[in-house]
Amino acid sequence: MAFSRNRPSPIWHWQSVLLGGLSLSIGWGIRGNFGHEYGAAFAGCLAAIVIALVSGRSDWQQRVLYFAFFGAIGWGFGASVSYMQVIAYTMSGQSATQLYGYAALFYIGFLWAGLGGAGTTLAAVAERERLVKLFKPILFVFGIWFLQDLIEDPIAHALQSGIKLDHTASRHKSPLYWFDADYLAASTALLAMGVYDLLDQKSRQAVWLPAFAAAGASVGWLIQYLLHTLGLDQPLAALLTYPLGDPTYINPETGKLAFDPHNFLNNWPQWFGDYPTHIGWVVGLIIGLIAYFVRFGKFRNGASLIVYMASGWLLAFLALPVFGSLFFADYGGLRMTPPRSDDWAGITGVFIGMISWMRRHQLRPVAVASVISGTIGGLGFSGIQWVKHLLMAPGSPRILAGRGVSPDSPEFKTTVANWADWQQQNWHSFLEQSYGFVNGIAIVVALGFLATRIPLHKDHMPNKPAQGKWTLGVATVFVLLAIPYVNLIKNVEEWGKQLNPEVWTRTITQADGTQEIVPALWDVPYLGRLPGVDFLHMTPGAWFTLTWLLLLCLFIILIRRHSREPIALIPAYWLGKGQLIFLILLWLMIVGNFERALVNWHPDRILTEWGVTLNAILATLLVLTVPTEKAPILIQIPASYDPVYKQAWIRALLAMTVSVLFFWQTNRLIYHYPPHEKLDNSIHFRFGPEADWRARPNLKNAQHK
Repeated sequence: MAFSRNRPSPIWHWQSVLLGGLSLSIGWGIRGNFGHEYGAAFAGCLAAIVIALVSGRSDWQQRVLYFAFFGAIGWGFGASVSYMQVIAYTMSGQSATQLYGYAALFYIGFLWAGLGGAGTTLAAVAERERLVKLFKPILFVFGIWFLQDLIEDPIAHALQSGIKLDHTASRHKSPLYWFDADYLAASTALLAMGVYDLLDQKSRQAVWLPAFAAAGASVGWLIQYLLHTLGLDQPLAALLTYPLGDPTYINPETGKLAFDPHNFLNNWPQWFGDYPTHIGWVVGLIIGLIAYFVRFGKFRNGASLIVYMASGWLLAFLALPVFGSLFFADYGGLRMTPPRSDDWAGITGVFIGMISWMRRHQLRPVAVASVISGTIGGLGFSGIQWVKHLLMAPGSPRILAGRGVSPDSPEFKTTVANWADWQQQNWHSFLEQSYGFVNGIAIVVALGFLATRIPLHKDHMPNKPAQGKWTLGVATVFVLLAIPYVNLIKNVEEWGKQLNPEVWTRTITQADGTQEIVPALWDVPYLGRLPGVDFLHMTPGAWFTLTWLLLLCLFIILIRRHSREPIALIPAYWLGKGQLIFLILLWLMIVGNFERALVNWHPDRILTEWGVTLNAILATLLVLTVPTEKAPILIQIPASYDPVYKQAWIRALLAMTVSVLFFWQTNRLIYHYPPHEKLDNSIHFRFGPEADWRARPNLKNAQHK
């Protein structure tokens, strides 16, 4: 079945396509400043709102908050994958590394847009009842992740007292460190689903849980005891362990071994080395708990989706960098960007788990849209990096050197000087915003394809009260408060670094006599200045959080009031509500992003801050003028999505193969790189004698790369 349209949906209008691209481009430009999952969630949220509004489908417009909620979650996943080193690979000049770099960028872009597309499409395809049921399991996950943030550091410090840990240069010293990956988040998500399942079932079978756990722990302890008694524990450990580095690497400057082999990290959690006698019973305990839920777990109301995705994360992580790398240790292992994070493996498992669940639960349109958006996202990430490199060609010292022009010649010096300002532009921001625009196009194409193939939902039946109205309130708080908060709270730290240190910071003396700079304490007005009162104060971050908690209280009051009697300010129709939500979220983040950049302003920031503001002005115009409340659309439901699904995968593989080869070859033709032995060793390489995993490994007693 070809990807043809039955009748042009409003999504295919050029203004709608432009708005979809702009929304994710704006979000991606801002995401580059805030980073990681929270920033990507904001970008995906904006684009999802736009898709619902411009669809011309009243049922999708009524679901605009669900689009925003699930779209944000879907786009957040891919942001955990490390990619800066992959970008550097494409510019390394080493042929194999460049080919690998373009392929890896396509793969990362595919995963990112594939999961983002799945989240957005789920809101468009699934029955409302299924969407409503998903909220409780998701809130359980959010809750346990909040608890994880509170207790992870205290647990790490308790297990490794006396060693200074942090979340930056010393994070690998934590006993919970494992490939710099988010395995704890995946594990606690499974734990949350276990707790949810126990509360949901309220079954007498729960009495078996302690028995399974105790049996598993006992068997695990016994196995480790027997292995130790028979002298097999050390050989087994050696068989299943490899160093995250090359013990034979020779320092080219000294001609001697560069690293002490005992200083390498390995492929197991740090606590395995710190507490080896506890491995058996802990692993056995975990297996016992898993066995219980395999036997008795129901995971209803969509909880099974989270189980599929979290289990997929852990299984892929174990299969690729942990165990799979044992067979490829001489090549740096099955690791995408050693020595950086291996979250790419976990996210691969999340994608596989998601696709498997969608196909099993009759949601194949979601799987189709995921592959379509993933393909375009992959082309966007690798393709925009290729375009960026082409635009940087004029005046490039590397091209001049490749043509044989001596760096000491007048031609070389004049050309480089003339193009110096061009070369020093904020090219990474160009990559971020342009790639974001392509991701927006990916969502437009994927949802545009389904807009005329998905039957209209009848979410609101006459004389029948809508179920799950509370989920709309949750989604509202998530979109308008939670997403801005988790991003903008990072501004406080930036202000503390750049503004008056006497106001924003203080110096404290630790027990060992060392001094540490920490956030200042600001007194509560009036009460905090009373004689003898020296405890009514908070850090700047705490004041910021308190303000948002007060806003949360306001939102709860207003949402409850609006559910009883509509507030006049809120539009009566969902199109207007969606436009209002989009504009509040958009401009709140535009202003917050500018506040972040203002304290350390440089003219180079114009490309980002002025660029996203200009795009936001255009997006505001488009979102208020392009969407219509209802458009005539001819719905033609395919007999089966299987042919489309297979064709989507074939096109994805062809797109990756052709585009990666094209980008790789044209880049090398334009840049005329020198021979391998003359390349700059300071550049990132994936292969060869100076590969990063060989020359720049993470070491126990050094800062994390």
